[in-house]
Amino acid sequence: MEILRVSVPYDGTVVALGNFDGLHVAHMTIIRSGIKYAEEHGLKSGVLLFDENTRGVMQGGIELITPNEAKIELLGREKPDFVFMRRFDREFMQLSPDEFALYLVNTLHVKAVCCGYDYTFGYKASGGVETLKALGERYGFKVLVTDAIKVDGRIVSSTYIRAAIKDGNMEEAERFLGRRYCIEGIVVKGLQNGTKIGFPTANVDYDVNMALPKEGVYAGVTYVDGKRLKSVINVGKNLTFDAKKLTVEDHIIDFGENLYGKYIRVSFAKRLRGDIKFDGADRLAEQIKKDTEIVRNMVL
Repeated sequence: MEILRVSVPYDGTVVALGNFDGLHVAHMTIIRSGIKYAEEHGLKSGVLLFDENTRGVMQGGIELITPNEAKIELLGREKPDFVFMRRFDREFMQLSPDEFALYLVNTLHVKAVCCGYDYTFGYKASGGVETLKALGERYGFKVLVTDAIKVDGRIVSSTYIRAAIKDGNMEEAERFLGRRYCIEGIVVKGLQNGTKIGFPTANVDYDVNMALPKEGVYAGVTYVDGKRLKSVINVGKNLTFDAKKLTVEDHIIDFGENLYGKYIRVSFAKRLRGDIKFDGADRLAEQIKKDTEIVRNMVL
């Protein structure tokens, strides 16, 4: 899979279009439809991604579900021929629907595009699926539209997934994402209160634009150096020690290696309890021991 930024070196392509902020099960259905169509018609398959979250730019900020680095990794597993990355700058935002269609033809060399039923494009989202179909007829490309994808009768959307994450309902988020929700970043030095009470934690320097799960303690899995390790994860302000900063602290079970400066990925499987202020460090240590045993015996 190539990562392209300036031009596409193929004569005919099928490109998946969308905001793809979550890269959830509906997004992946759209992308896979493009890959399948390209394979059947001797074309190259691709995905158009933006450096910025398009809705975040237009709405003045939005919490991320999947950062671009993770999107590239996930798309690599699907094996499109390329991902085309570009800035969602003012010039691009102001393209009319007609100008956007010409961009697809002249820059991405599309013979077909695929999108969701609610796809919008062009200045102030003035174009929709029917507009795109009409432009496809004018400029010679086919439009493949994926209908709404539902899980248990509910339409899959990034808005719903974001709400589930913020409510701490990680099982629901996983069902709609198609994978567990993750926070990732470099391990940095924290207050070291966990080490002092016998339960060292990795303090994850996460992207502050990410959607954070509801404050509390979670069962999860940490990925580091090719290892998959059970973990007890705390999202909160370290109430027992009167800390003020909201942190993601990851206690990896039965793991004693130094992780400072390493990049780790923490996946959230299940919320165990809320963030509690205990009556002293000893009571906190007792609870963390109980949390650890629960997670140790879980199938994750």
